[in-house]
Amino acid sequence: MCKREDLAALVASAAPLGPDQAAKRLGVRRVDFDHMVRLGWIRSPQSIEVRFGTSRAGAVDIALYTTASVDAVIPAHREVDWEQLRAVEKGRRSPLASLRPAPAPTPA
Repeated sequence: MCKREDLAALVASAAPLGPDQAAKRLGVRRVDFDHMVRLGWIRSPQSIEVRFGTSRAGAVDIALYTTASVDAVIPAHREVDWEQLRAVEKGRRSPLASLRPAPAPTPA
């Protein structure tokens, strides 16, 4: 396995990213990334439980996304003006907020 020339790329593409890290990788605000999740543009294949302190009551589940799936969002959605999206200032409404998820395909 270590002799694979593509090992670094393989490991990097499978590296898990939290939602904040994924938003940063895309160069967008976290709220914009949350809209991408709502729209079904990206899905979380796994989540982890993070505990705050020693109490179970302080535990939250954090969705994780693969680097490859995050990197695939932009090429898959060329209809988005990514430069404009990245330029939206903090506190302004996301252009993605008005979009609706694509309807689920009807069974044949």
